[in-house]
Amino acid sequence: MSCSMCDRSDSHNPIGMARSQICRSVLIAVCLVALFAFPGLASAEWSAIAETKVLYTDNVFELSSSRRLALAEDPSQPAVVPVKKASDVVWEPSIDLRHRSRPTNLGETEFSVKAAGFVFTDNPIFNHGNYRIQLKQGLDADTSILIRYRFVPNLFLGPNTERRTGLRLPEEERVTSHIWRMQLERRLSESVIGTLVGRYGLRQFNDVFAERDTAFWSAGPQLDWIVGPRVTLSLAYLFEQGLADGREQTQFKDDVSYRQHFTSIGATVQLTEPLSFLVGYAHRRKEFTSEIAGDSNRGVVDTTHQGSAEFQYRLSAAAIMTLGVQRSQRLSNVTSREFFNTNTSLGIQYRF
Repeated sequence: MSCSMCDRSDSHNPIGMARSQICRSVLIAVCLVALFAFPGLASAEWSAIAETKVLYTDNVFELSSSRRLALAEDPSQPAVVPVKKASDVVWEPSIDLRHRSRPTNLGETEFSVKAAGFVFTDNPIFNHGNYRIQLKQGLDADTSILIRYRFVPNLFLGPNTERRTGLRLPEEERVTSHIWRMQLERRLSESVIGTLVGRYGLRQFNDVFAERDTAFWSAGPQLDWIVGPRVTLSLAYLFEQGLADGREQTQFKDDVSYRQHFTSIGATVQLTEPLSFLVGYAHRRKEFTSEIAGDSNRGVVDTTHQGSAEFQYRLSAAAIMTLGVQRSQRLSNVTSREFFNTNTSLGIQYRF
């Protein structure tokens, strides 16, 4: 069975590919939720969150990785660092459709389908979609479990040098990610919520970089502390191990296996009744574990720092306007792998 959303031949038409992915994602989301809720349509509890953001980025190659550097997203998405970095204006639309069932003896059940897109104004080759399906089940008044699947198809990382032919030819590097996530959340006290997170994922690269195909797992905790009626703090840690096919294909000298430590801290402050301020810091240390002589990944250690701030202004009970800024910096013991990325955004979110 083939799927045009992740067909590698579509990479020759990135504009059409991205637009069709976004349209299909919305249609699939509507159909799945409708099918799920149809037996109890009359009593179904429906909700939807539609959001759109306009971003300005000074580095199109790192935007996607920077936007996903969060525990709830994909904090280990790979990135390519080219010599020339382009700026762009990017449209980021998304829709999250939810169905909530009536509470049972166990608790409430919520099914959610979300589709998001990144549409670049001047660099359409980076256009891509991000799709998520999840189920959250209450176990009792204080405990819930969440199961999620995330799919990011045919993401263009940038130009790179292939190893498989031995000619080191310049080629497009693309990756498709499948990520499964499970998390257990429990209220530990009136003011503290604890969450345990586990992830398993597959990254499948295009054929010329197939030795980079990677299976990974990660695990870690998160704590949310309600300091007072206007302030909430969060602290999270995630350890991740990735094993690439290249560790067994030594002839290519391209083993991207790694260990990663990810830590984040954040705060949400309600400044006034309609205005909130969100601020956060994330730190990622990625250690490549290749032991192949002559592999340029051997001994590489990348460290990424990211700070973010966002104002959220509630226009009504259903609408929120956002204004945000995000600054990422990657340092490395290999200078050519370092980069900076600054993103500013203006958005609006509406709940139905």
